[in-house]
Amino acid sequence: MNHRPLFPDESDGQPAGSPSEASKPPKSKPYGVPHNGSQTSRDAAERIAPVASAQAARVLVFIAQQGDDGATDHEVQNALGMTGDSERPRRWSLQRAGLIRDSGQRRQSPAGRAAIVWIATDAALLAGASPKQRQAS
Repeated sequence: MNHRPLFPDESDGQPAGSPSEASKPPKSKPYGVPHNGSQTSRDAAERIAPVASAQAARVLVFIAQQGDDGATDHEVQNALGMTGDSERPRRWSLQRAGLIRDSGQRRQSPAGRAAIVWIATDAALLAGASPKQRQAS
């Protein structure tokens, strides 16, 4: 598995802080830790990265343990005692990494809306996430 650095090299040969660099949008975001490109946001993303990795692991293990039943964002949040602001970015990073996917199922959210049911992918299972007994897919 390839690990991507938190902030890939964004150097374009310009000195740091040069006007041309400052006016450019960031070329990439830290893997799994969204930010808006501002220095404050980048600093916050860098500070949360170690915790985010642990939180993402907890989210992945929980979803994998649900097997084919999967879990909605609200179910993950309730089971793990996480806020939506903590859980959703971790789930997003897992989805982006190909470790979870939309199962195609929907369950009612607390707001009465259809919520996506997330399940672990085969890649997550091969990486060691332990599910309930899964049916052949």
